[in-house]
Amino acid sequence: MTDIRLPLGGLKFSVRVVILCTRGPFLLTNTGAGEFGAGFHFLPGGAVGVDEATETAAQREWQEETGLPAGPLQLVGVMENFFGPAEKRQHELGFYYHMDAPDAVPAAPFLTLDNAEVSCQWVAFSDLETTPVYPLVVRELLEVPVGVVRHLVHRESPGA
Repeated sequence: MTDIRLPLGGLKFSVRVVILCTRGPFLLTNTGAGEFGAGFHFLPGGAVGVDEATETAAQREWQEETGLPAGPLQLVGVMENFFGPAEKRQHELGFYYHMDAPDAVPAAPFLTLDNAEVSCQWVAFSDLETTPVYPLVVRELLEVPVGVVRHLVHRESPGA
């Protein structure tokens, strides 16, 4: 399957799915050494493939990262996200799905199955101010009422 990631006009354009997996007042994040360094937190998910529905992509990405079937997914947001340094600028169209954590998701940190450098860990909602999770507007999506879908535009300054 070909991911929707294209070089366009000096930047990379991509279509991405993201899973806001919660358990009580905790959010599951990915973190690891990787490209952005230790302590950089981001959300489970990945690229949507050509001719793939976003909900199907979210289920696939969850399975690839955790080895578990996804629980019921609820679309809570669509975000136009502009980020990265000037020489690696990105324009991402993201579809954000909320999912209550299935019981089989461990409470302790665990490695993702598709990248041994990335681990999953729980971050308390109350710690989101001191433990930034990217994109930084994730808190707004955690507060979306059931049945509502938010549209957000997030612009990170080049080099920020």
